Amino acid sequence: MSRLSEIYDYIDSFAPFSLQLEWDNSGILVNCGDCVISKALVTLDITAEVLNEAIDGKYDLIVSHHPVIFGSLSALTEKTPAAICFKNGISVISAHTNYDLSPIGVNKVLAQKLNLHNVVSSNDSCFMIGELDKPMPSDLFSEYVSKCLSAHLRYNDCTKEIKTVAVCGGAGSDFASDAKKTGADALVTGDGKYHEFLDATDEEILLVSAGHYETEFPAVVSLCKLLEDKFKDIQFKVAEQKTPIKNI
Repeated sequence: MSRLSEIYDYIDSFAPFSLQLEWDNSGILVNCGDCVISKALVTLDITAEVLNEAIDGKYDLIVSHHPVIFGSLSALTEKTPAAICFKNGISVISAHTNYDLSPIGVNKVLAQKLNLHNVVSSNDSCFMIGELDKPMPSDLFSEYVSKCLSAHLRYNDCTKEIKTVAVCGGAGSDFASDAKKTGADALVTGDGKYHEFLDATDEEILLVSAGHYETEFPAVVSLCKLLEDKFKDIQFKVAEQKTPIKNI
């Protein structure tokens, strides 16, 4: 029977927790003891809906991408997700930037969703770069991304054809300039700010903002499959979480 520490060690083998960025908080964030794990939910975020699913389904572990304890959280209450998990005997492993930086992590899965080939990591591993089978106009490429990710997206005006593509799941629009320097014609990421679109236009690189959830959720599915294949004695399931963002 597999224990909490074994699951942590396995994730650490392909997404070392030591590689997480300084501001991150990945690891075992809720530890209910190194007990045997029988059921585990894998999710992007630990929302109220995910908590209800875990409690109702009698899960004893949640593996999340975004940390359950993060940022300005300095105290726990009975309504804090981490406290609710502990109260219900649910341990939490969060694998955030270490999974972003993993060679088989968020960016690799995103590159696969876009059917890129010759995919390599940037020098700092913050994004990956690959190539399309053939060049396409920026408008057609943006439509292609939308179809691949089932995403509503935003993009800037760019007249060049797109062949070499950089990808960075989640909040990666600030890497547009670095991606341009590595030869990318486009950067596909989750979030983009107004002035970053202006800068991208000036630098003649296509910036595609396809949604934080949409660019990271495929990697959650991939992580669940990795864990499922490794630990046959544990029932893994992707949580029934949807994007909180609605589009008109």
